[in-house]
Amino acid sequence: MTDLQYEHPKLVSIYDLGNGWSNDRDFYLSLAGKDPKRVLDLGCGTGLLCNAYAEQGHLVTGVEPSASMLAVARGNRFGDQIAWAQSSSQEFRSEVFYCYHVILTNQTHRDFVLHIITRIGYLLIYFSNFYSCF
Repeated sequence: MTDLQYEHPKLVSIYDLGNGWSNDRDFYLSLAGKDPKRVLDLGCGTGLLCNAYAEQGHLVTGVEPSASMLAVARGNRFGDQIAWAQSSSQEFRSEVFYCYHVILTNQTHRDFVLHIITRIGYLLIYFSNFYSCF
């Protein structure tokens, strides 16, 4: 069952009050650098970080399973410059990005991560709701 804070429109409308900008987001934003890059944010929520990347001129795709969260994300200042997709991380497919749910349990997955890091530069895995993964 999905947590209502991610689905109920009234709760989603105030989500960023308790989950606003933070130092860790400054760090993630800085990793993209100044030159425009393609950025994929899986589980983008209300698009806070996507919006910041787009403001800096990056080509951003935000993926989020919650329609309510995406509705807020699309309304952000740079929301019309971001490609949005309603999907889980596991089911998202793109011609630009190669993604699937990564679990580092065998050599194939380690090889995938090494491929991403050596060809693209960064693979960031961030769990804002860590305990929901188990």
